[in-house]
Amino acid sequence: MLTVYLVEDDPLLARHVLGAFQRSCDVRCVGHAARLAQARDELPLFRPDVLLTDLGLPDGDAIDLIREFGCPDVAWRPNILVFSVFGDEVRVLEAIESGADGYFLKGCSDQELLDAVRGAARGESPISPGIARQVLRRLGAAPAHAAAGGARLSPAEQAVLRLVAQGYVTEEVGERLMMTAHTVATHVRAVYGKLQPARTEALAGSVS
Repeated sequence: MLTVYLVEDDPLLARHVLGAFQRSCDVRCVGHAARLAQARDELPLFRPDVLLTDLGLPDGDAIDLIREFGCPDVAWRPNILVFSVFGDEVRVLEAIESGADGYFLKGCSDQELLDAVRGAARGESPISPGIARQVLRRLGAAPAHAAAGGARLSPAEQAVLRLVAQGYVTEEVGERLMMTAHTVATHVRAVYGKLQPARTEALAGSVS
């Protein structure tokens, strides 16, 4: 059973999301917090597979929570999926650069949300077309364009992002680029990693 912890202060939306989890046969919500302080205290106790969090909370910004639990050198780290109404480039990229593994805007269907949670638990990085477009704008079009920490996008990573930005799902991207769905997901995950300086530096240190 896949476990998830929800951080959401809107009671109606929280009830809807919790209901989606209850109706699922393979996803169980082990906790729900409406405030940053509660989530910070409970997460190390519940240790969920996935942290599904809003960004704007009554007592603070969940970006701080993402930085704390998304650090690559912590003893325990959940897969972090941001669920928010914020769609502007600054907020999206700040969440990703702080350690988020995926970013979905509120308004997606229950099935899309559950699929995103399952994908995050498998080590995939769910990404919407709008977010893909913003990431492409952030990293530039040139293959040799430097990203965070000096990392560079490969031509394959750019090709994947362009198709996602056009609305193609993982399987369709794979068909068009003659890749497996797993390879497509690996490229998206790599793009997220290149947006995160701390992870890029940790990877470089492990290789050297």
